[in-house]
Amino acid sequence: MHKRSLGLLRLVLVLLVLPACTLNLQAEPFTEREEKQFAVEGKAEVALITFDGSIEVRSWDRNEVAVTLERRAASQEALESLRVDATQDGNRVRIEVLKPEPSLNLGMSPSVSLKVTLPRTSDVEARSGDGSIRIDDVTGRISLRSGDGSIAGTTLSGELTARTGDGSIALEGVSGHVTVDTGDGSVSIDGAVQAVNARTGDGSIRVHARADSAAVEDWVITTGDGGMTLELPGGFNADVDARTGDGRISVEGLPLTLTSIEAEKDELRGRLGSGGKVLKLRTGDGSIRLRRTS
Repeated sequence: MHKRSLGLLRLVLVLLVLPACTLNLQAEPFTEREEKQFAVEGKAEVALITFDGSIEVRSWDRNEVAVTLERRAASQEALESLRVDATQDGNRVRIEVLKPEPSLNLGMSPSVSLKVTLPRTSDVEARSGDGSIRIDDVTGRISLRSGDGSIAGTTLSGELTARTGDGSIALEGVSGHVTVDTGDGSVSIDGAVQAVNARTGDGSIRVHARADSAAVEDWVITTGDGGMTLELPGGFNADVDARTGDGRISVEGLPLTLTSIEAEKDELRGRLGSGGKVLKLRTGDGSIRLRRTS
């Protein structure tokens, strides 16, 4: 009798638990789109913040900031919990997606992505807790940060900062001062740059400095594990300080005057052109290659 009762109890528990454990990972998420517009005069200052979701920014020739928000969640209730604070103070526009209270979301986590069009001359701050960031054709002070996601940009000028905890950083056609940092991912910078500060914890680094590039400040380029390639114009002036923990250092087609070379320690010091600011290059494991821009 005891065994029979135990068997019935097990059957009841199975019937109760099975429906609760049914999970359709292929179910379509609940989505919602919302658009906002802000008229501005002169240089805009735009802050874009989301706890989770991608951010895309591009420019146009209007004195207006247009924002499209796309909410995604596993249920209508979770969708409605995603709140957005949108404020404007003169030329300052701030869009902040507030992180919802923790809840059990089976299938997917909620997120809000931002697609923004703004005046070509704008100061931009874009932050995502988890998501990629892309920005194109903007001049101004630009600050990009992602907790986990790649960062990419084209045709940017001014003072540019890009940081991600995990992901690649790729910038093409940039000019001005560039600071980039990734915990894990490759770095690629192309443009007429005046100062470069680039670091990756694990990944390769490539810098293609166009003809108008110059070292108006020290350049510091570091990777914990990966190769490094710098392509510099023939008239580039700097003092070179290069070191690799395990790899080769080579110079191709550049007027380098050696002041010190230590093959056993994989160190090289020298002067490019007339010298000047320091070009500091460091890799924990990988080769360093300096060559003339083609």
